[in-house]
Amino acid sequence: MIAALFLDTSAWLAALNPRDHRHAPAARTYQSSVAAHALLLTTNLVVAEMHSLLTLERDTGAAVRYLDQLYDDPSHEVVWVTRDLERRAVDRWLRTFAEHAFSLADAVSFQVMRERGVHTALAFDRHFAVAGFRMAP
Repeated sequence: MIAALFLDTSAWLAALNPRDHRHAPAARTYQSSVAAHALLLTTNLVVAEMHSLLTLERDTGAAVRYLDQLYDDPSHEVVWVTRDLERRAVDRWLRTFAEHAFSLADAVSFQVMRERGVHTALAFDRHFAVAGFRMAP
């Protein structure tokens, strides 16, 4: 059982979208983590990406419902990015791994995972593996 799982846009969106070709494994991991009362951790940068993509794929109403459900669900923790957290992410991940072209959102995700001791991400983005984290599903 996974005690904590970082939610990344790539697989989290697939878990919520039955039309996505990767939906089944992503949904299985997401749902089993919820059922096991795992800590589900993400950042407001990931939430912003999710909102944007849901607005494009569905509509603004669905995107707002996603936000309402997320913020009302105590099993999900959203880490709000501070200037200091962002700077630590830039220094640790963007400078050190410049050849991999990590996004700022990914770098902040990696830093949050590192600081919180979370080793696994619900992610399809190979950058999580490059950064040394396990990827689920």
